[in-house]
Amino acid sequence: MARTKGEGDEKKPSQRSMVQAALQDLGGDPKPREMQSHIKTKFGVDLPPNIISNYKSQIKRKNGLGRGRRGGLQVEDFETIRSLVRRLGADQVKRLVEAVA
Repeated sequence: MARTKGEGDEKKPSQRSMVQAALQDLGGDPKPREMQSHIKTKFGVDLPPNIISNYKSQIKRKNGLGRGRRGGLQVEDFETIRSLVRRLGADQVKRLVEAVA
């Protein structure tokens, strides 16, 4: 006989929620293998790295952190530009942009 909801073990967290928890716990931009180890330790589930990578991309895209085709500038991008302007000067940075555009 099939089990109904509420019988037996506690409800397991979804794969997505496990990946999201690992992202929050580890911080930064952890690699899928690092997250796999964390998820295995915390939840006792061995998620394949490709599944972790897919959910990680979805979560980052939803939170506006992805660097996919849609792109979008991030704070780090502006910090990089500012650093280049300080090092090379604004005119030189403009020339570099024109050269790669």
